[in-house]
Amino acid sequence: MAEPAPIGVVMPTWNRATAAAAAVASVARLEAGGPVRTFVVDNGSRPAERDALATALAGRADVEMIALPENRGFAGAVNVGLAAAFARGAAAVLVLNDDAEVAADLLATLGAVVARDPRAGIVAPRVVDAASGREVSRGERVWLPLVCLPRTWLRVRGAGTAPVEVPSVLGVAFLVTRACFERIGGLEESFFAYYEEVDYCLRARAAGVRVVVAPATTVRHAGFRGFVGGFTPLAAYLKARNLPLLVRRHGGVFAWCLFAPTYAALLAASAVAYALRGEAVRVVPALARGVADGLRARGGPPPLLAAPAPGSA
Repeated sequence: MAEPAPIGVVMPTWNRATAAAAAVASVARLEAGGPVRTFVVDNGSRPAERDALATALAGRADVEMIALPENRGFAGAVNVGLAAAFARGAAAVLVLNDDAEVAADLLATLGAVVARDPRAGIVAPRVVDAASGREVSRGERVWLPLVCLPRTWLRVRGAGTAPVEVPSVLGVAFLVTRACFERIGGLEESFFAYYEEVDYCLRARAAGVRVVVAPATTVRHAGFRGFVGGFTPLAAYLKARNLPLLVRRHGGVFAWCLFAPTYAALLAASAVAYALRGEAVRVVPALARGVADGLRARGGPPPLLAAPAPGSA
């Protein structure tokens, strides 16, 4: 009998060696029914952080660290990891944030969905908040004119544990099959970070690939924040920029006309919230620059890479 194909785990990280090492430790508990190999992609971290991560992973035969010379964003780092994992024979790859904690049955449960449904190319667990245990996401609805609404408003609701097809999933943790990767490629690197997973799911569905959530298994994740929840300037810039980039890639004139007023209202509310916190000088210019670049279709690496943000997303 042939041995089962290996499963890859890709974990981008940026200046968070301690968190990444803890996430790798949680991956070691996964029950997959076959070999699991983790690819930790260091996204141009500071030398001290990179050295600390290398030390923490030393001696782990099941873990490979890939050190990038510069920060290529969440999308770029994931693509490097996906290419490495599939090149080494992986049947599927789990993309995982470096501050996530997985349930032991996660890979087995997601893999069972793929085994039953060959059209399922992106499969994600239910996401819960690490601190409170409340459900954060079991998939999201995507309607481009309202894509900038708070993501909690767009959640797919339900209480069952059976797998369900959804429009999109959070980028915290999702399994990509080899068939999906070969059909649509990797994440769109012009987003750098934020909303690249929404773009990926839209591309997958357009190509006839199903996006599925398996609520029977979970991943725990900390630090969920929206536009008014307390961004670094870098995160504020990227979110403000990438929303119009997303609509430009997947919507037409009708979608854009409906999106524009919602987007403007979101930005205004965010600016007021930061002003009330006394943080307008720190964050609002980044929002404004993100808006300008998004409307001009300027993607790629952001002009400011100072504050820790998207080595993971």
